[in-house]
Amino acid sequence: MKLSQLIYFSAFALSVIIFRRKKPILGTVILTDRCNLSCRHCAVNNITGVIYPYQQIKREMEILYKQGVRILFFCGGETFMWSDGSITLRDLVREAKNMGFMLVNVVTNGTFPLNLPEADLILLSLDGAKESHNSIRGDTFDKIIGNIKDAASDNICLYMAVNQINKNDLEVVCKTAQCEANIKAVSFNFHTPYPGTEALALNADEKQVLLA
Repeated sequence: MKLSQLIYFSAFALSVIIFRRKKPILGTVILTDRCNLSCRHCAVNNITGVIYPYQQIKREMEILYKQGVRILFFCGGETFMWSDGSITLRDLVREAKNMGFMLVNVVTNGTFPLNLPEADLILLSLDGAKESHNSIRGDTFDKIIGNIKDAASDNICLYMAVNQINKNDLEVVCKTAQCEANIKAVSFNFHTPYPGTEALALNADEKQVLLA
């Protein structure tokens, strides 16, 4: 993190603690709900199939910036499926940076080439060891690892939703991150039990064991 970013975010934290500031600092823009996968734990993909137009996304970015947002996430669906004419996801990241957002992050399933060096983080879903991941997301593990190896920059953060299928794979995912030079971080969250996916959720005791 740059010194200017550290100073800004430190000042923001102080303003929240001391002056009870309520303006947001983090925001998300959904580019599309279209996705090339149908993961077992997901209930928000391919509902409408809409790919939102560039001008609408730009307006949302401008609104978020005026509200005080400085950490921006582009999400889907699958973000790398987004384009509007000749405008691509990479163009959106560049525009967000030029607009003044300090951190611009992209969430992806990792099945498309990761040519996005301008992004601060590419949050890439890897849901466990090969067998567990493929059980959840289809036969995509090897393709994703290949895309990680060929990525344009070392700005990848593995993003794992922990559920009943992959709950024993946390160490494996961490070791995968250690072995791949383009991976700089790992993030874990517990599965959100969307309707129809409740059986994948961990109970409180299971979560406590993993957190211990």
